[in-house]
Amino acid sequence: MLLIIAGLETNPGPNDDLNASGSTVNIADLSNFSELFSKFVSFLHLNIQSIVPKLDLIEAEYDDFDILAFTDSWLNNNNTDESIKLLNYHSPFRRDRGPQKTGDGVVVYVKNNLVAHRRQEIEMDNLESVWLELKLYGKKVLFGTFYIPPNCEQYIWVKLENSLDMALNDNHVDYIMITGDFNDNQINCANSKIRPLLTQFTLNQLIDEPTHFTEQSSSLLDLVMTK
Repeated sequence: MLLIIAGLETNPGPNDDLNASGSTVNIADLSNFSELFSKFVSFLHLNIQSIVPKLDLIEAEYDDFDILAFTDSWLNNNNTDESIKLLNYHSPFRRDRGPQKTGDGVVVYVKNNLVAHRRQEIEMDNLESVWLELKLYGKKVLFGTFYIPPNCEQYIWVKLENSLDMALNDNHVDYIMITGDFNDNQINCANSKIRPLLTQFTLNQLIDEPTHFTEQSSSLLDLVMTK
């Protein structure tokens, strides 16, 4: 699949208000996408590190995006869907770490004018992910968002492989896009866990600049993959 990128912002830079890392992508209606996109469709991924106190900022800063994918949402059963709803977006699609646990988690918002439904049958137990099927201009797109904890056990990567395998073998969809925080540095990738999966499934990884910063270092943890 040929992907034409317009305005790819791989490194939004440090943000004192949101204190998050991530990447944004705008996809233009060109080449193989001419049938799929009649305008720009945009999505943003951020490691938000607790979404609840930042909802007002998100509505103010990111309302122009069609899809908002957040990792490290830090939600649990105490947070209702209604309490975290964003204006002009469907009710949130979420995967919390656990009923009462705080930390980690994934939540995705899709604009009301887009058709989206959850594909839980390709999500795995104990893997923090949300798979959505989007209908965009007559084409079906699988959009997956993942959070992989740092230094996780090998079984998490096996579950990720199984989830990707099911998604990529779905013959009813036209395109697949995957994003998230994989905590697998692609700048220093000698022992990368995600790189073999990119090869195995012939995925294109689009981000090539750091997305996470400390005072001493920078790393590329937040990825966007297509098929």
